Parts: sequence; structure tokens; C-alpha cells
Amino acid sequence: MDKDELLEKLRANLSRDTWNNWLTSAEILEINDKKIIMGLRNIFIKETVEKRFGTIIQDTLSNILGKKVSVEFREIPITRESKNSVTGPIIKNRPLKLSEFNPEFTFESFVVGESNRMAYYSALEVSKNPGKFNPLFIYGDVGLGKTHLLHAIANYVLDHSPDMKIKYVTAEDFMNEMMDGIRSSGMDKFREKFRKNVDFLLIDDVQFLIGKNTVQTELFHTFNTLFNSQKQIVICSDRTPEDLSTFHPRLISRFEMGLVTDIQAPDKATKYLIAKKMAEMISFQLNDDVAYYLAEHIDQNLRRLRGAIMNLVLQSQISGKEVDLDFAKKTVDSMIKMNANKMKFHSKEVIDSIKEDSVINAVALELNLDRKEIFSNSRKKDIALARQLIAYIFKTNFKMKTKDIAEKLDKNHSTIIHSIKKIEQSLLMGNEVIKESLNNIYIKLEEEKVSMNI
Repeated sequence: MDKDELLEKLRANLSRDTWNNWLTSAEILEINDKKIIMGLRNIFIKETVEKRFGTIIQDTLSNILGKKVSVEFREIPITRESKNSVTGPIIKNRPLKLSEFNPEFTFESFVVGESNRMAYYSALEVSKNPGKFNPLFIYGDVGLGKTHLLHAIANYVLDHSPDMKIKYVTAEDFMNEMMDGIRSSGMDKFREKFRKNVDFLLIDDVQFLIGKNTVQTELFHTFNTLFNSQKQIVICSDRTPEDLSTFHPRLISRFEMGLVTDIQAPDKATKYLIAKKMAEMISFQLNDDVAYYLAEHIDQNLRRLRGAIMNLVLQSQISGKEVDLDFAKKTVDSMIKMNANKMKFHSKEVIDSIKEDSVINAVALELNLDRKEIFSNSRKKDIALARQLIAYIFKTNFKMKTKDIAEKLDKNHSTIIHSIKKIEQSLLMGNEVIKESLNNIYIKLEEEKVSMNI
């Protein structure tokens, strides 16, 4: 059996995804009675294939040859590479699709890795079998692919069940449409849109409704109507259901009654594949060395990864230079330097300090106090309440230690413990004034978080 025939038999015995993602550059360099030497395009691919698929490849080749052989992997130099030129428009031409969903966001274009496997297959399963996991709640940090999965669900359902009525909406848009309905006396129309004319409801960024009790109530009734009618609901958030501060417990319990899964930051191997896929989606050939460099040097936010690729493409078009490793290093290093001050501003220490001061300012504004009064020795009722609310928020939402809270507010440890218990007891007793004050403070903090992008 010659080298090409052996390689072809290996390809036939491996999954298409494994071959397309990792082994398209593979060559059989040498065959003897006991060993096969396989060459791969660069050191990153060689090390990843050796680690993740080495045993499978060795066993498969042994079965093909009918005898036990070992496999050695080597990096092979590239003698000639095709130039990285854009042969078509930046964005691929695709057939017009008359829907509100991004046609680029499909299950096929979603790169699956250990960090997102559960979320991917859960989303695919509800697309194929609506109602099987209801609701599906997906949570994870910004820019990891939650919105991609929501649109992938919608596109899959449109392709396979075109008669189904599917609705994607952000929590903010849900709130805005509801407010429009209230102002125009059109709540019946709003409810019909989301409760009667939907087979599949996809809600993005549900954390936006923190502190918005009226909208939460409407969402609760919408959820119940759809769930009881066996309509599929999929919800995405940047935090777990239990971390949705001030959400009504009955709504959180609805979120938790189905399947809850997360998307985590991708490892370098998955980011490498994502970079290749992103480039492919804009008709650009990204060589392996550049893809690996981007995977190593761009943080976990995949939107930034896409931005870096777009930057490379445009810089290449402007300069007329090929996007090789040196070009990528210069471009990416320049981007990193430009964002240096921004990164410093967004360090954990600075953000924590800003958040703490934002809480104090929000409480002072809610109770119509001067910030200085909170740090005074006054024992007036409203000033004491301000300190209690701040201590409670620091402890409950920021998970701060009581000794750190005491130091922040310049009060003794026992006073802080008493302040936290005081607010907890008020809430347990159903004190509507305290509850409303807390909700208003949380709304102010959420608005500030959006405006500062932290």
C-alpha cells in the first residue's frame, strides 16, 4: 500500500470534522514495518494532533495495515503558500433570506470545543425536538457565542420547519415593545404577538431586566402561557439564573426548571479553529501561523477576535501586503498598544473601586443625601439607612467580607453585621419601602454599567 492510498484510507476512517479541521495538510512521509511518520503543516497543528488524536490515528492505521505500528508526527516546512488575497467581497454573497436572523449564524458555522460543547448540542437538540428541554437557559460571559446559538436555532427551525413561528428578541426590545404597548393602549396586541403568535421564543440578554419588576411580571406571564402550550423557550444571559439580582424568585424558578448550561472561554485550540472559520466566512484565507498567533494573543471575547481579523484584511487591502505572521504581529501589537490605557482602566482593581463608589453614589441619590453625610458621624434615620443599604449590597452582590465593608465605610465590624441583618429582616418582613429603594438603586447601577461598558 502506497502513502497516498494509506492516507486516503485514514481519511475515510476518521470523522469529517476531525479531518477538515486538523488533517487536511497531513502527509505520510515514511512507511516501514514498525513505524509510520506523518507530517503536518506547523508545530501547533502537529502538537495538537499528536495530543488529541495521536492514539486514534495510530490504532486506525494499525487496523488498516493489519499489524501494530507506531506513529511519529513531524512538522513539515511549507515550501509554497498561496497568497492571502481576498478574491471576492469582504462579506460573502448569500441568497436573500427574508428574516430577522443573521444568516451567517448557523450550527455549521459554530465551532465546537470543550468550552461550548454542551450548549451547542443542547441548542441543536431543542431545534430538532422543540419542547424536549424547556426552557433552555444558556449563560456565559460576553462574546462567547450565545447570540450565535440563538440565531442558529432560528435558522435551523426556519430551514426544517418553515411553518413554525419563531421570535428572537433581546430583553431590552421586549421591554421597549411593552412600554410602547402601554403608552398606546396596545397591550392586547403586544400579548398576542408574544403569547399567541409564537411557537419558539428566543430571549437574549435577559439580565437587562434586573430591577425592572413590571417587565419581569409580564415576562413571567408570557413564559407561563408559552410553557403551558408546550412552546419552546430559549433564554440567554451573562449570569446564572440564581445570580439574576432582584429577579422575582418565581421567575428564577421557571428558568431553572428546564436545562441550564453554560458557555466558557475557549481554549487556544478552539480559538484557532474559530479564527479559521471567521476568516472563511468573509472569504479570506488565513494561514495557520497567523490563526495560531491570534488564538494566543487575542483575549477570550470572540468579537475582538473577529475585529482583529477584519483589521488584518483591511490593512492588507490598504497596504497591498500579504497577511503573514510578521504582518499579523505588527498589526495585532499595534491594536494592543492602542488599547493599553483602556485595559488599565478595565483592570479588576479599578473596576471594583468604580463599582463600590457607584453603589455609594446611587444610594445617596436614591435617599437624596450628600455623599459626605454617609461618611459622617450622624445617626439620623435616613443616613443610617443609607449605610445599611450600602453594606447589604456590598455583602450580597459584591460578596465583600464584612471587615472590608467596615473599612470602606469607616465603621466597626459589629455595626456592619447589624446593618446587613437589618436590611435582610426588612425584606423578609415584606417592607415595600426598602424593597423599592433597593430596586431603584439596582436600576441606577445597571444603567451606569451600560454607559461605562463595565
